[in-house]
Amino acid sequence: MRLRKQQSGVSILEFTLLATSVLLVLFSVIEMGRYVYSLQMANDITRKVARMGVVCHVSDKDDLAALAIQNYAPAGFTASNLIIEYLDQSGQAVSINAGMSSDDYNDAYATIKFVRVRVSNYQYQLIGFLSFLAEGGVILLPDMETTLPIESLGVIRPTLAHPESRHTDC
Repeated sequence: MRLRKQQSGVSILEFTLLATSVLLVLFSVIEMGRYVYSLQMANDITRKVARMGVVCHVSDKDDLAALAIQNYAPAGFTASNLIIEYLDQSGQAVSINAGMSSDDYNDAYATIKFVRVRVSNYQYQLIGFLSFLAEGGVILLPDMETTLPIESLGVIRPTLAHPESRHTDC
């Protein structure tokens, strides 16, 4: 009888410790799933923007990221997290801007062979009470990229009905 009085309440303590541990593991697994899902979403955005980059005109470069991010980007992901580059045959970035002369623009445009889209500096925020798993609860996603060979770059072939030079408006 005396032993029973000394152990009363121990089962509540054991249950509390066990339940806390199980819930922590459960929420950690859920958070890991959210993290992996965010990785996949960011990777899918690079593929989508690269695909648009090879079929849209170079002048639409700044609009491509915003088009892809509208509906299904992970939390906190913005267009500034995407870097879109046009590459030459050797993989070097080709610089094209609106201030170029027509001849320089055409020469640079002709050297474009690939489109590369990279995710850079995206930080994933963990759930508040799991912030001890990472420094400040923030995990920096690894850089990921997609590189595709060019297709039309938005240039529409002239036809008899439209012999002038045209390009798509993405």
